[in-house]
Amino acid sequence: MQERQSNQRAVWLVCLLAFLLSVPSLNRAFYTRGEPREALVSQSMLATGNWISPPAYNGAVPSKPPFSHWLTALVSLPGGEVTESTARLPSAIAYLAFSLGLFIFLRRRAGEGVALVASSILLSSFEWLRSGSTCRVDTILATSMAGAMLALFAWNERGRSGNPWLALVLLCAAALTKGPVGVVLPLGLFCAYRLLSEGISVRSVFRCGLMAACIAPPVLGVVSAWYIAGYLTRGDEFLQKIWYENVERFASTMVDEPHRHSVFYLLGMLLVMILPWSGAWLLSAGRSRGAFVLLRSPRGWWRRASELERFSMLSAMGIVLFFCVPSSKRSVYLLPAYPFIAILAGLWLERWESEARALLRGVECLTKGLALLLPILSLALLFLPDTFGVPWFPEAQRAAVGPIKLLCLVSALALVWRLRGSGLAESAAVWVIACTAVAGVSVVDAGMMRISPKQWLASEDFQKAVNPAERERFYSFGSEAYAASFYLKKPFFGATRGIPSGSIVFVEPKNLERLKSELGSEVRELARYSSGLEGKRATLVVETVR
Repeated sequence: MQERQSNQRAVWLVCLLAFLLSVPSLNRAFYTRGEPREALVSQSMLATGNWISPPAYNGAVPSKPPFSHWLTALVSLPGGEVTESTARLPSAIAYLAFSLGLFIFLRRRAGEGVALVASSILLSSFEWLRSGSTCRVDTILATSMAGAMLALFAWNERGRSGNPWLALVLLCAAALTKGPVGVVLPLGLFCAYRLLSEGISVRSVFRCGLMAACIAPPVLGVVSAWYIAGYLTRGDEFLQKIWYENVERFASTMVDEPHRHSVFYLLGMLLVMILPWSGAWLLSAGRSRGAFVLLRSPRGWWRRASELERFSMLSAMGIVLFFCVPSSKRSVYLLPAYPFIAILAGLWLERWESEARALLRGVECLTKGLALLLPILSLALLFLPDTFGVPWFPEAQRAAVGPIKLLCLVSALALVWRLRGSGLAESAAVWVIACTAVAGVSVVDAGMMRISPKQWLASEDFQKAVNPAERERFYSFGSEAYAASFYLKKPFFGATRGIPSGSIVFVEPKNLERLKSELGSEVRELARYSSGLEGKRATLVVETVR
């Protein structure tokens, strides 16, 4: 009975931490390009009724399959419109559900301590935490891919009896979120794990090929239905976009070459984005001798490692190496590897616990001290007009944001004093609670709120100068005004020669002269808004004059 209550407390702890780390940040204004770009697709779905391939910004074919946009549109249906909160809600739900699923998966195979530590590391890793409350496809893709791989691992444990229905559903979700990589990569890594476990031979290769042939067709059938429907809806333009995003991106032949970086950049970002756990992960890897044995004798390490450890290592390394190939590299591409890195860290930290109890106790005391100081800082940021000369929160937002953040801080502080044990699981949970407090303060979100165009677009001066209610469309030049299109709920198109006189164009000051030259007309400035950072990233709103 006591053990059952302990298990229930651990489950509730993981759920509460995931909730505190993601949900309170959903209502912040869009201040990046990527979030409103994805939200615009869902907004277009509700406005046009086209749920297959709705017109994105400038009427283009969306660059990604629609599964995450479907989820956003569905949760937005009751309110009748896409908001910042509903746009981010699918990512938050996936973040919470996967964290709980990982805990249950590991508790049955490695014990509650490892499960709580691995879940804590995953929940509080900076990149995973940030993606869990943003309107991007990355969290949906990462949870679908990693969840499918864990489901295939569990199916393999059962002797591959029956159909891996959960894996099939998650593979479909991954493919409909990002494309073929959502199926090819998880299935390829699982087959590689099977081959290495059984030994590479003609027979094992044939069995893996047969298994993949049984799993892939149902997934490909579902995904192909959308591709066919998309082609029938948008024609050759749809095929060109699919080829460009899936083939040319991986082959590094894209014209614009977005996010072009080196392999060292990607690996360095991986260590940075696992903060605050990078140091603990490296120390645990070294002290547990797992990494050293792996580097010195991979075959010997493979023989001595557990099945879960083997699968996690192969999955993490395979995902990282796969995304090192194309020239387009972003830190979020590695998100599917994070759960497996967290599993390895949990297993290795458990072995190291007996040698590092004093260090872990010091970490626990340090994070408790931080949890006491952070509420004081948050009060200063939320309720003082200026803190160190910086007005973090506009007055209109102070009342709405303050109580939510304070609730997070109070909950985090209560949990810190509740978890006063000396074990590894309790110490790891305190790490997460410290991160919860930091997220509750949301210093970064408070500062970023000032660079969002939302407040300028809703201002009386802008509305009077532009009168957007009477205009059917707007234009942009030189860069895409995704956030403006989202908040104004109007379609935007690229400004080209021949647009009607009196058209409203959003343009950066550096592109103003080029705009005049290419349009062959003069313009009249109506409004100007900036990021709030001393006028940087300013945008002009001009009207064309013949």
